Order: sequence, then structure tokens, then C-alpha cells
Amino acid sequence: QIQEVMKENESLNQALAQARDALQTRVEDATAELRQRNEELAAVNERLSIAQRDILRQQRLAVLGQLVATIAHKIGTPLTAISGHLQLLQEDPHLTQEVLERVRTMLKQTDRLTRSIQDLLTFTRTPSISVEQVSLPHLIDQSLLLFRPLLQEHGIQGVTHFAPDLLPVQGDAFHLQEAINNIIDNAIDAMPDGGQLTIQAKNTEDNPEAGSEVILEIHDSGPGIPREHREKIFEPFFTTKSLGSGTGLGLAITTEIIQLHKGHMTVHSEEGLGTRFLIRLPAWRTSDHA
Repeated sequence: QIQEVMKENESLNQALAQARDALQTRVEDATAELRQRNEELAAVNERLSIAQRDILRQQRLAVLGQLVATIAHKIGTPLTAISGHLQLLQEDPHLTQEVLERVRTMLKQTDRLTRSIQDLLTFTRTPSISVEQVSLPHLIDQSLLLFRPLLQEHGIQGVTHFAPDLLPVQGDAFHLQEAINNIIDNAIDAMPDGGQLTIQAKNTEDNPEAGSEVILEIHDSGPGIPREHREKIFEPFFTTKSLGSGTGLGLAITTEIIQLHKGHMTVHSEEGLGTRFLIRLPAWRTSDHA
């Protein structure tokens, strides 16, 4: 009888252990499912939050666009007239050097005001792009040629490295040039006392024919971006420049342009180690445009 009772107890213990294991498995499965549901819910909430922010942003841009269009219309014509008269005035051979410098100063400020209005118009109006085959080295050379006086003035060395098998990208050369110029302009502002501006590009894959993207890297040796500013630099109107030196729209416009090209841009920066912008752009493949 004792042996039978012991066998029954053993059977009961085994059954209990199996039940416990089965329950543990069910709890783990339920927990995993709940975790997955929570992650899915968090992802949905994040997408919803992004969508809400985009809607609010589009609403603000719509209002801002109307305001900017009105300002541009009211100011544009007299500003063009003032700029034209100043250009004629600086060619007057009878002007003293002091007066000529004052005229040039006014002309620079007029040009800055014009550029600020153009930046606002560019940002509030989604530009249309034409897809064509674009050579990044050619765009970079054009940008460095444009900024050569500023680079020399600040003692900044420009260095370029391009992969020998670098693929062209597909996009709009005019707008890509504008995006590159905005980043270089910020890099120069970050190195007022000299430094090095390194620009390089390579394919994302070893096989140039199979490469789907081109990575453009623009790296300055400036002081870097403070941690509290890194997530804000792409926001419209955010700037760390002194009052009157910038509108805070350069990187916001650049982001819009890269997104229109179905590309992606990230920034990596550490204080004291400079700032590095990485831009991924779709590579041009003849088979896609045959």
C-alpha cells in the first residue's frame, strides 16, 4: 500500500510538474505576445505622433507661406531697386574710399536680406525636382570654387576624396548643389579660426554596378555641436549663429531637398572632434532609365 501510495504521489508530482511547465510556457508565450503587442502599440503611437507633428508642421508652413509671399511681394520690388542703385553708385569713380566702403556694406546687407527672403520662400514652397544623372565630384568642385574666398579668408583647408568607381547619383543638380552649399556654409561658420573641411564620397557596395546608393560625407574639424543642440539643428528657424547672421533654415531646407531625392541625412558630432554629415543618395543606374 505504501509503495502504491508513493507511486501515486510520484505520478501526481510528475503531472503537477508537467502542468507547471505547461503553465510556465503559456505565461511566457502570453508575456511575449503582450510585449510584442506593446511594441506594436508603441510603434503605432510613434507613427501617429509623427503624423500629427507633420500635420501641424504643414499647417504652420501653409500660414507661413502666405505670410512670406506677402512680405516678398511688398519688399521684393523696392529691395531690387535699392540694390540696383547701390550697384550703380559703387561704380561712381568720384566716390571716396570711405563712402565706397559704406556703399559696399549697404549692398552686402541688401543681398543678405534678399537671401533671407529667398530662404523663406524656398522653405515654404516644396520645390519640384527633375531627375537626371548628377556627378557629385563636379558639384563639390563647383561648391569649393564658390567658397574659395571664404575658405582662404578663414584659413580652412579643403580636402576631397572620391572613390575611383564612384557612381553618379540621380537627382536635381541645382537643388543638390544648394543642399551641399548649406552644409559647407555651416562648416565654415564652425571654423572661424581655421581648420580642415573634408569631403568624400563612395558607393555603398563593393560592386559598382550593383551599388544602389552613394554616401557623401562632409566633415569639419570645428568644435562640434553641443549635445543639447544636436536634435534641434534640423528644426526650422533654430540657429546658434549670432543675431542677423542666419535664418536657421539652411539645414531644414537641406533636409527637405534630400528627402525629395529619396535620400537620407544624419549628423554625427562630438564636442572638440568636429561635425560629420552623412548623406545617402540613390545611385544612377542606366537600367532604371533605359
